[in-house]
Amino acid sequence: MLRFRLFAIAVSMAGFTGPVLAGNESRFEAFALSDTSFEVVAEFSENAIYWCGASIYTRIRAGRPATQRIYVLRGPGRSTAKPGAIAVRFGFSPPPGAENVSTYTNSVTIVGNRLSAAQAQGGCTERSSSG
Repeated sequence: MLRFRLFAIAVSMAGFTGPVLAGNESRFEAFALSDTSFEVVAEFSENAIYWCGASIYTRIRAGRPATQRIYVLRGPGRSTAKPGAIAVRFGFSPPPGAENVSTYTNSVTIVGNRLSAAQAQGGCTERSSSG
């Protein structure tokens, strides 16, 4: 598994388009599990940070377009990539039953919930309860 940690400066150096703000970009680690799935470990459990990590992983590491759909494959649980940590598992294909998920939320507890990489990027600048 490849360890992947991005900070705002690394994002800007990688050619990430859009403003780079001191936000949630440095509050996660992302780990590839396969070509189509990955885990995001957040500094603390908050939807915005998980989605920020998923967006940056999708666009920068996986080289996918902003329109790429990102699906929650498993809500917060024990990380397989980083023992002792809590992670959310994401993927690029819908899990079974995802066609029945119809939400307008960024919840990572709903398996099958989805956002495009561009929508998920909003989590990078969203103010969190920790500031």
